[in-house]
Amino acid sequence: MKLVPEALAVVAPTAIMIAGLLAAPFLLRIRRLLTSLRTERDAAVEEAARMNARREALQEETQHLAFTRLPALVAHLARRHVPVPGLAHPAFAGTEIERAHTAVLEKVAEAVAAERLRVDEAAQAVMRGATTVIQAQSYQMQSKIDGMQHRHEDPETARDLLELDQLNEQNLRRIQATGVLCGAWPGLTRSDSHLGDVVVGAQSRVRGYQRIQVTSRLGAPVAVVARAVEPIAITVAELLANAVHHSHGTLFVDVSLHQAESGACVIIDDAGVGMHQDEVEFATRLLSGEHSLLLTELGDPPRGGFATIGRLVRQYGFTVSIDKPAPYGGVRAVVFIPDRLLTLLDEQSKPMSAMAPVPRQTPPPSAVEDGATTPDGLPQRRRRRPQPAHTAGSPGRAEQAPTPAETQATWSAYQAGTASGRAAARTDHHEGNAR
Repeated sequence: MKLVPEALAVVAPTAIMIAGLLAAPFLLRIRRLLTSLRTERDAAVEEAARMNARREALQEETQHLAFTRLPALVAHLARRHVPVPGLAHPAFAGTEIERAHTAVLEKVAEAVAAERLRVDEAAQAVMRGATTVIQAQSYQMQSKIDGMQHRHEDPETARDLLELDQLNEQNLRRIQATGVLCGAWPGLTRSDSHLGDVVVGAQSRVRGYQRIQVTSRLGAPVAVVARAVEPIAITVAELLANAVHHSHGTLFVDVSLHQAESGACVIIDDAGVGMHQDEVEFATRLLSGEHSLLLTELGDPPRGGFATIGRLVRQYGFTVSIDKPAPYGGVRAVVFIPDRLLTLLDEQSKPMSAMAPVPRQTPPPSAVEDGATTPDGLPQRRRRRPQPAHTAGSPGRAEQAPTPAETQATWSAYQAGTASGRAAARTDHHEGNAR
């Protein structure tokens, strides 16, 4: 019995050693498993942090779209110089998020543009209706003033009536231009008219018309065909109004009529403040007739003169440019009327009005005097001197002051001719409305 403890003392360490050797692989496996679980736990925490950061970035990007990019887009559609910001987080570039937000911006832009166009068309329809009524009433007022001019012979009354007539012409020009801008018909159908008469008629519609000097360098009785008379008159009137308005009250506006190889030109030169390059580019875009603007894009107060001209240019086929150099430091406007809108009139059957500019007399052709030669023996060409209209003993008509009777006769003839022309214009206007 005394040998048992001693045997146990020998066997126990051996058993423990054997048990440790058997348990070592299991413990190593457990340690590896714990390490793997710890790694997966850390990866899950990092992924959760990334997902949380992405969710917060997406939320910020959506808020950026709703509160920054969309309002900027709406403002950009109204004012092109307003920029539309990009993504708040560049990390979304090229991803599905960016494509989705871009699609939202495009849809909103299409919806806003369609709604603005619908509202603008509705506004133009209202303006067309209003201008048509006011324009008709202005023609009625014009007829009343004409009748009063023939009934009243008092000089003071005649002067007041003339001022009222001029004021009514100015209102009529603005109403007519507004109607044309909104898509209305010019409102008058005229017969073929001399180009000089058309320009002088446009001059009478402008405030400060006394500062406008019209000269004609036409060598033939050039006239505008009936369908283009009123559009050309509206265009010239708008350009003259701009020239007078943007130049000092003591400066004149020069208007000259020229005949070209393929048409005729009306050149308007003012000595005003001129235009900046960006203004010239904007006006050129409007005058080309290729671009149309909404009423809300014309500024406040609206500047619709060039837009009105652009609409007429697109409809009737003439051209207007203001990008030529101005000789007086202001603006030169050139209205070019092609051959298809021009014709020639018989001056005997349909002469120009007394108010139209007299065509500039071209110098007579040179002649060859008998026996005159150059030192080389070639014929000598010399210009013939124009014959004087009167002799020294008989002063010319231009040097004689008109008598009171002649002045009264001239004024009566002018009133009669003006009334006749307006009556014919109103008849044509009613016929045009009937068609």
